[in-house]
Amino acid sequence: MSEWRDEIVRRFVPRVARITAVSDPDGLLRDPAIFAAIEARGFSIVQFEDSVLFRYDYESRFRRIWDTGGEAELVVVFKPGEHEFTTLPADVLANARQLAFSLKDIFPKLSYDVLCQLETLHFDALHDAQKQHAPLPHDDAQTRSFVLRHVFGIEPTVIKSIPDLLRMLCQLHYSKTSLPPMLEAHLVSALHGKSNFDDWPLGSIVPSRASFWEFLNERWPIFVSSMTAGESAFREHRTELKHRGPALLPFEHDDVRVYIGSLFEDGLLTPVEWGSTPEIERNWKRVGLFGSREENTDLRFDELLKHLRKECPGKDSTPQNWLAYAYRYGRANVLWTQISPAARSHFQNQFPALRSHVNQQFYSWILNQYSGLYNYPASSPLMVHHIPGFIAHQLLNAPSRRVAFILVDGLAIDQWLVLKESLQKGGLPGVIEENALFAWIPTVTPISRQAAFAGRIPRYFADTLLRTDRDEAHWRQFWADRGLTPNQIGFVSIPGDNADLPAVEDAISTQPRVLAITLYKVDKIMHGMQLGSVGMSGQVRTWAEEGFPLKLLTRLRGQGFDVVISADHGNTEAVGIGSPQEGVLSDKRGERCRIYPDPTLRAACLAAYSGTQAWDHEGLPANTSTLLAPDAQAFTQKGTTILCHGGATLEEVCVPFIHIPAQR
Repeated sequence: MSEWRDEIVRRFVPRVARITAVSDPDGLLRDPAIFAAIEARGFSIVQFEDSVLFRYDYESRFRRIWDTGGEAELVVVFKPGEHEFTTLPADVLANARQLAFSLKDIFPKLSYDVLCQLETLHFDALHDAQKQHAPLPHDDAQTRSFVLRHVFGIEPTVIKSIPDLLRMLCQLHYSKTSLPPMLEAHLVSALHGKSNFDDWPLGSIVPSRASFWEFLNERWPIFVSSMTAGESAFREHRTELKHRGPALLPFEHDDVRVYIGSLFEDGLLTPVEWGSTPEIERNWKRVGLFGSREENTDLRFDELLKHLRKECPGKDSTPQNWLAYAYRYGRANVLWTQISPAARSHFQNQFPALRSHVNQQFYSWILNQYSGLYNYPASSPLMVHHIPGFIAHQLLNAPSRRVAFILVDGLAIDQWLVLKESLQKGGLPGVIEENALFAWIPTVTPISRQAAFAGRIPRYFADTLLRTDRDEAHWRQFWADRGLTPNQIGFVSIPGDNADLPAVEDAISTQPRVLAITLYKVDKIMHGMQLGSVGMSGQVRTWAEEGFPLKLLTRLRGQGFDVVISADHGNTEAVGIGSPQEGVLSDKRGERCRIYPDPTLRAACLAAYSGTQAWDHEGLPANTSTLLAPDAQAFTQKGTTILCHGGATLEEVCVPFIHIPAQR
């Protein structure tokens, strides 16, 4: 563990006080590594955000233990400004040890106003850089430059040419690195000071990945045409460009073309039609050309497969590494359904082997780091229950803003990519900003979907844990707690067919500020699917082409809604290993998991089925003991292949998290 984390963790000494109250203005104890290290010392950490929920935790998990003579050590964490030591319950504070941590203590040479906008994952690099390169105090401007240089590897002073700029933007956006707004503005200002970038749309392509990919996509056909048509190619296309800036870009430059293959493999750039030209097909440009669509798809899959093998994250990788990788992996799943029969036959052993390796690595990471993810601040969301808090953060300083949250039950990342392609072909205007989140494990609808609407971890809705009829109540309660009136809160649950549009119109007609829409069409398709992932991809595409998703988004955005799209879980293809005959012993009998009220009931099935995995998590209710089926296997008729969910594979756990701004 890094030095700055050690300085925090060492202050937590076991058996000094039952309760430790911590003032944590910068969310340092939300860092997964710090969270895990403190818990490893025997402490339980509770964030004091809601007095009612805190009291529930305090009485049910700790007071009960102490009253019976047991041992438990509680860390109560709060953010000053929202709460203070004196606002904690008197019986909690009476004998509590008090601690406080701040970025000012860790980074005394750097500007606090800049650093408080960074996520903790950047602090390791920053701490090392401060020791080596910051002997004197830095003001705001100096700190912004310092952070850009030493944390994000961006030095505006050395970006002098178009290839320099393109390389920096490709590296920034392909890695899905998000700069805080203050640093984005600093970078844009520094680049605008250079005369050769005066006509570039830096204000949009620096902060927005989607806008940058659009910018490149507009110019790739011009570059391809210029290989034979010369100057006339970009003169002809200049008036058609949405984004200002040079029409002809140096894609062939060494610093740029190193990214081009990956951008096409991942579907971020779109290939163009091109006749068979041996000279072109032999070089790096061919992945961005359609000699034939089938050939291009086979090529992209082949190249992507090679990269996925090399780049698979490990158990010590960051959550952000895994979420970014999940998108590339999702693209491979899409291409697998589209490649030629000959290519599928060629890769029939390699691709399943990759899947197995990836999910082994992912499960190792889950065991190592998943436990602390739920504790992250909702303003930097990592899990589905962060979504309402993220939306609330967006609305905080924008009283006229409206947000619609569409939860597509069971939508995996690869199925989102199919849906997105259809939306773009249908002419959906504007940019689509894509990220991903982690679902709750076990990845079943009652648990993960309730969390997504409640904005709370499952431990706090233990009484309704396995119900599917409380989503609206949770959603309304979340927003009522934040001061919205009933008519400002909307909710509708529909299949997702064209016949359901009037129900959406009714929900919009009440003029809500926040509107939640559940679509369960994809989950219904999945549970009836008999043709595996290939059939699933085709059915999602058919649903999209029937027009409902495009009509829904067009209507919402036209009414001024920013749209957030996500899912409660994904799905995976699995082969049956038999179904345990347990009667009422299991509270939930899913294809990829079993949920029991007691670990002793789980033990029999754990012993009977080799490779099954016991799963327990602090964020789940105390009486929840889960058993997960092995990777690519399901608790169903032996030998039967089905699409299902409930387990802990990358396909089930990582779900899309999409933002589509309103039309303004």
